[in-house]
Amino acid sequence: INDPDAGIWMAAYSIPACLCFMISAKPQITETLLWRRLSDLHTLLCCAVAGILGWSLYKSSTKDVLQKEEGREFSGLLLITVWLLLCRHSGRNPIGGLRLYTAISITVFPFMTWLYYYINKELRTSWPSHCKTAL
Repeated sequence: INDPDAGIWMAAYSIPACLCFMISAKPQITETLLWRRLSDLHTLLCCAVAGILGWSLYKSSTKDVLQKEEGREFSGLLLITVWLLLCRHSGRNPIGGLRLYTAISITVFPFMTWLYYYINKELRTSWPSHCKTAL
């Protein structure tokens, strides 16, 4: 394993994935108390950890946030938070244009960012070794 805290991040991403899978199976599940509490708890934890990571990045005066592991983790937590907030009450309300645009942007952002960094070789020079072996 090339990441010492991989288990934490697998849990951080699998919980919202399971919550979203439940929405795909039964869209009205967002109105149940259990789903909302799990979503709220995970959003709260993501915001707390993102705040800690954001503060450490701010204190270290990091300019290229995505070049640091903390910056990538911070970005992932922000994506989780926004995605779960978009899913909240999605079973009750029809999908509006703003919600749809935001969802598409959040879905496309990681792929476009990875592609941008992959194409620009000078940005890849400062990548950690475990990132250089990916594709």
